[in-house]
Amino acid sequence: MNSRCFFFAFADSTIRKRKHYSDDTKIPIYLELLARTDPSRLRRGVSKQVAQKFGVPERVVKRIWRNGQDAGGIRGVKNKLSNCGRKRVEIDPEAIKNIPLRQRTTFQDLAYALGLKKTTLYNRYKENYFRRHTNDLKFSLTDDNKKARVRYCLSMLQALYGSSETSGPSFKEMYNIIYIDEKWFYRTRRNKKYYLANDEERPHREVKSKNFIEKVMFLAVVTWPRFDCNGNCTFDGKLGVFPFVFQEPTKRKSPNRPRGMISICFNCITLNFICFNCITLNFLYL
Repeated sequence: MNSRCFFFAFADSTIRKRKHYSDDTKIPIYLELLARTDPSRLRRGVSKQVAQKFGVPERVVKRIWRNGQDAGGIRGVKNKLSNCGRKRVEIDPEAIKNIPLRQRTTFQDLAYALGLKKTTLYNRYKENYFRRHTNDLKFSLTDDNKKARVRYCLSMLQALYGSSETSGPSFKEMYNIIYIDEKWFYRTRRNKKYYLANDEERPHREVKSKNFIEKVMFLAVVTWPRFDCNGNCTFDGKLGVFPFVFQEPTKRKSPNRPRGMISICFNCITLNFICFNCITLNFLYL
């Protein structure tokens, strides 16, 4: 039993892969055979001599001769033609330009407009025949908007007193500026991931539709962070997040809730409300 296993392992290790010769090697061999023998019959010993001359096995020489005789010449000796098989489907870039942009948002739409298959179009895309572009909306600025932005940029410049003329002005450090912006937060998301025990029931969440998910607006206030001389952050710049809502008992009875139930009401967002929160921050962080 062991001898058989050893024999098969030895036999597998000695198996050689078939070597494919190019046309530059096979055509000279066939011409040499034609020069040394009759056109219809191979003379004795010629194949061995030609094999030694070109450094190839004798069986390769015989196969080249047989293929040439069967095909009637050098045509049978050559390898497979490169221009064979199903014809390649080309794409005209000008045809893509003539298609409206609204019909070029997906591969399916573009393939339908070009009259091609989606797989063919995707293969041409992988070969860089055309490219994908993500287009963002740009702000439509009027001349007054552009002037206001330039004035704001110029207002942030400060002159360097006592410096040379080549250094020029520099921008302000902006440490005394507070940035105020509103942020929306949804009470839940449409899809959420939980990790549950094997015998635990799945949580049940329901709303009328995804458009009925409650959301709350907050006022976020930040500023530039502070660092010491060693580069350590002494203040992260986060001043606070304030809700635009408040809780109070309901004044009237309704089908949704009884009178006196605590409900969430929205603040009226005015300049006084924002200034009040900023003044509160100044008292807290001064």
